Amino acid sequence: MAREVKVMLGVVVAALVFAGWGGWTWLQAGNDDSIAYANTRDEVLSVARTQVATLTTLDAHDVDGGIDKWLAVSTGGLRDELAATDAKTRKALTGQGTVATGRVLDAAVSELDARTGTAKLLVSVEISTVKDGSPPVAKRNRFVAGMSRVDGGWKLSALDQVPLGAQ
Repeated sequence: MAREVKVMLGVVVAALVFAGWGGWTWLQAGNDDSIAYANTRDEVLSVARTQVATLTTLDAHDVDGGIDKWLAVSTGGLRDELAATDAKTRKALTGQGTVATGRVLDAAVSELDARTGTAKLLVSVEISTVKDGSPPVAKRNRFVAGMSRVDGGWKLSALDQVPLGAQ
């Protein structure tokens, strides 16, 4: 009987040690900066994918509405540039009768500074264009996207096309 008590006591002690170690590890993981960084990276990636798709989409039948959507997802110099779209350019876009739809194929965060609220991403986009009465034409583009954290979350601060053949 004494042997059985010793074995049971050993099992209980081992279980308590394991539970203590597991609890300590769980607490440490919850306070790990790398988890917060990974969550921020995932948020930036998700937001950027949506916003780049928005910024590469424009319906000639609603140019003003499309530009309003662009302004909603942009900030800084990029937003200023988009807001400066004049009436002549808007009329030309309407006159072309083209509907462009951007779809992000792939994206990756290449730089992230969570402290300053800035990020850069590499983004591959397929832009399908349809002109009244003609079949759609798809073109793939690569972009470097800049993101900035603002009061309402992350927004695009830059979107630059990467030329073909660039490394």
